[in-house]
Amino acid sequence: MRRCPARPSAALALLLTLAVGSACGRAPAVDQATAPASPTDSKINLAGLVVIHPTVWVCRPGSVDDACASGLDATTVGPAGPTGTVPFQAAANPAVDCFYVYPTVSQVAVASAPLKATDTELAAVRAQAARFSSTCRVFAPAYQQYTVVSRLQAGGPSTATRDLAFADVQSAWNDYLLNDNQGRPVVLVGDDQGAEMLLRLLREEIEPDASQRALLVSALLVGADVRVRTGQVTGGDLATIPACQRHDEFGCVVAYSAYAGTPPADALFGLPSAPSRGLTASAGIGQAVTGLQTLCNNPAALGGGAATLEPYLPSARLVGSALPGLSPENLPAADTGFVTYPEFLEAECHQEAGRAWLAVTSEPAWDGDGRSVPVVQSPPSWGLHFVEFSLTLGDLVELAARQSTAYLAAHPSSATAATAATAVGVGAGG
Repeated sequence: MRRCPARPSAALALLLTLAVGSACGRAPAVDQATAPASPTDSKINLAGLVVIHPTVWVCRPGSVDDACASGLDATTVGPAGPTGTVPFQAAANPAVDCFYVYPTVSQVAVASAPLKATDTELAAVRAQAARFSSTCRVFAPAYQQYTVVSRLQAGGPSTATRDLAFADVQSAWNDYLLNDNQGRPVVLVGDDQGAEMLLRLLREEIEPDASQRALLVSALLVGADVRVRTGQVTGGDLATIPACQRHDEFGCVVAYSAYAGTPPADALFGLPSAPSRGLTASAGIGQAVTGLQTLCNNPAALGGGAATLEPYLPSARLVGSALPGLSPENLPAADTGFVTYPEFLEAECHQEAGRAWLAVTSEPAWDGDGRSVPVVQSPPSWGLHFVEFSLTLGDLVELAARQSTAYLAAHPSSATAATAATAVGVGAGG
């Protein structure tokens, strides 16, 4: 992750503003009225929370034989091949939680997935969310998501299938608040459909409720077309929760979709009217949306510009053939759960012709560099959608850690309360 310079030039600051980036070296651009307050100062109205059915957890802290807590070591691969293994260490007693919603992975031949945690859902959680346990307790609910079949049908998923998926996510969130949260700060993490569901949760439940909003460390919404007012960091999909501009800022949102270089003209993501927003062709996909732009803020360089990524690619050993768009023969082969390529990939956010995207390029050490991004089984219009989370995973985990540190420094009572609650087993799976 690239660190911010002392202060950008005036010209650079203007460019960063237009690209919804960060002005490094100055206070976070969060108004006092919208900055998160201490959770201990604003209690959540638990009586108003509705849980529509028992939550099915793919992973939850304190579970017996937690499958999301093992097999997460990484093999480091340099230009000439493997150079060593980096052991994974989960945090012993983190003061922060992560609430994760997985992407579209169900390949059952119906519109909505069953409410169960199969090997497919587990593979997604292990590939994307499990490494966050170095910073936070990871909660990952199963939900009746719209399936790959539904996603690929003409017109995309119906409103009813989207609503069914969201109802499960909202119910699981309320269950978490009722039984596990205990006033702990939270990082929201989602990819693709999971990011879509979390954006709706932010808009409909968290942002309107000051006590819930006070818990928000950040929302990391990968593969989501989050809209903001043109040239601004708020507005659009969220009225007051801003785009993250600094790595020590909290109560904010990170969102991006990645392409290798420049997206094709028919790119599926990055426009304010993109199909991922649930629009149909008759609703104006690809047409300009006045006053709005899609957010792109690079998790490796929230201050703008290019930065080297820290990818953690799941190995075939970790996920097998469970994840759509990725076949085992295209995944790295290793005895560890992950493979990481240091100093190989670079990324920078771009805004052009109404589209925003994270441009990812490889920087091989020499012509014989044997590393490569896994081949994805999708049209060019999808870009790096199936691997963009993995390509930025190390940066996302580090960002969550830095934002959590900043949050806890601003709210020391939260850290004390969270540590005490965990020590006595409150909300730890019981």
